[in-house]
Amino acid sequence: MGRSAIWVVAVVLVSGATGTIHAQSDVKPRVRSTDPAIVAAIAEGTTRSATFRSLVQTIERTDGIVYVERGRCGHGVTSCLSLSVVPAGDFRLLRILVDDVRTISTLIATIGHELQHAIELLTEPSVRTMTAAYNYYLREAPTGRDVFETTAAISAGLAVANDLGRK
Repeated sequence: MGRSAIWVVAVVLVSGATGTIHAQSDVKPRVRSTDPAIVAAIAEGTTRSATFRSLVQTIERTDGIVYVERGRCGHGVTSCLSLSVVPAGDFRLLRILVDDVRTISTLIATIGHELQHAIELLTEPSVRTMTAAYNYYLREAPTGRDVFETTAAISAGLAVANDLGRK
């Protein structure tokens, strides 16, 4: 796939009002990826899962931009929200990493789980650094070994998987 084709795929936007997906060159979505397969998974998740669509729409209403990329997390997990929050002008940049996932439905549910974690940080205006993100999860979701988990993220991933299973 050429660079121009990737750009066309990467500008998929979820409309907060209607929940529909359309291409638009002048507006960039707040949930993004440079990986065409992940872009396609985000688009499919937004179309097929009301829960996933709601997560994306919630992020669209924040000051966050969330990049979802391939990568390894460590700690024996296959996906994670990196705690490196980067302020960029009026925005906060967050990064979700996903390792190899076997099916598209699993990938979409996994991204949904991590989007909930992004929402958790983005609803806290004071979380603007890695230290603040770490301290937030240390306070709100300690599990030991510097691995954090929340009931809301687990529920979001399961709800997305359930939505996908019904279609």
